[in-house]
Amino acid sequence: MYIALLKNQNRITSVTTQQKQILKYTHHHGITLDSTEIENSTCDATLEERKEFRAFLRSLNEEDHLIIFDLHTLSNTIEELIKIFECLLKRSIFVHIADINECLHSKSEPVALLELFLKYQTAQQHDNKKKKNGRPKGRISKSKFDIHRSLIIERLEAKEPITKIAESLHVSRTSLKDYVNSRGLKELVKAKVALFKSKDEKPFMPKHTHQKECSLSHILSE
Repeated sequence: MYIALLKNQNRITSVTTQQKQILKYTHHHGITLDSTEIENSTCDATLEERKEFRAFLRSLNEEDHLIIFDLHTLSNTIEELIKIFECLLKRSIFVHIADINECLHSKSEPVALLELFLKYQTAQQHDNKKKKNGRPKGRISKSKFDIHRSLIIERLEAKEPITKIAESLHVSRTSLKDYVNSRGLKELVKAKVALFKSKDEKPFMPKHTHQKECSLSHILSE
């Protein structure tokens, strides 16, 4: 089934705009929607507090297609987002993100997911800084390390220490460490591991359900 999920309390984008972009996406890809759902929880509600959303996640079946406007539909925190994606991908659910014309699934390249989470996290950090300082909206500052980002992520995946990476790039350890921390690169690498570590493992099948177990199992069962 192809299911569209709209977020009524999205602090950035109205439901009308979300719906228009999703319809544009489905038309472009020749998709016919089977259902459209609207979640009404507040923007600041935690996953535990979003009973309606948890019930929706429980209702999804393997190989269903979930179509959203952007990642804010699922969560406003990177930690929750990682858990939600882990749960969806382990159940072979396709996630279509209309705003960026992207479809993620259990066989997606890890780099694609890392890039997506990186952009999301950077945007969140920028929003938080803007709210804290009361500064006008502007561009996120660039770093001289941005051109080496893919290489740095690759080295971190290989568990290479910051000192060694800094030496290979001929930069100071302190400046590289600050970059890694400010961009949350270690967290992104951990996210990749969480999302793909069980890809080749035989999934645990809880009794009386077809869904695969994930880190949200205890929340979804409530």
